[in-house]
Amino acid sequence: MAFLGREKEFRHLAIETLDLTPGESVLEIGCGTGNSFESLRQSVGPDGTIVGIDASRGMTHAARDRIRRKGWQNVHVLRGDARRPPVSDGTHDAAYAAMSLSAVTDPERAIRSIETALRPGGRVVVLDAQLFQRIPWTLLNPIITPIAESATNWVPQVDLVAALRREFGTVDVTTFNAGSILVACARKSHR
Repeated sequence: MAFLGREKEFRHLAIETLDLTPGESVLEIGCGTGNSFESLRQSVGPDGTIVGIDASRGMTHAARDRIRRKGWQNVHVLRGDARRPPVSDGTHDAAYAAMSLSAVTDPERAIRSIETALRPGGRVVVLDAQLFQRIPWTLLNPIITPIAESATNWVPQVDLVAALRREFGTVDVTTFNAGSILVACARKSHR
C-alpha cells in the first residue's frame, strides 16, 4: 500500500543507490524470500557475495529454494535476528534493508549491528515506509496506522533516519509518496 504501485521502481532505486561494484560483499537484512538477490547479484557479479538474513524459518527456506533453482554459488541465506546478525564484524562492503528495519523491535540495535558488520567505508541503504510527512496526507495517518499495524509487524513510531544518523553521522535521504517512502544511504567512517 505504501508504495502506491511503485514498489519495483523504489527497490531498483535503492539497490542502485548502494552503488555496488563487482566482487563486493553485500549483507541483506530481512531478505524474505530472496526477491532482491537477482538485482544484487547482477551488481556484484559471480565474484561478489550476497548474504541474506531473515528471522523467519519459512522465508529463509523459500530464499534457499530460490538459490538452489538459480544455481547461485555466491548467494547465502542465514536464519537470524537483525539485532544480532550471524556474521563476522567488518566483513561486508555494503548492507541493504528493504522494508525490514521498521518491523524490528529494536531498530537502533539492528543499525548498530549493521554498522559493525560493515568494513571501514562500507555503506548501508535502507528502503522503508514511515508515516505520511506532508499535509494533507498526514490526515490519513490515524486511519492507516492501525490497519498497517494489525496487518504487518510495522512499527510506525520508529524514526529510522534519526537512528541511522546516531550511528553513522551523515545520512542522505530521499522521500517519495508524500514522505511515506524513504531511501536512506549512510557510510561507515574509514577509520
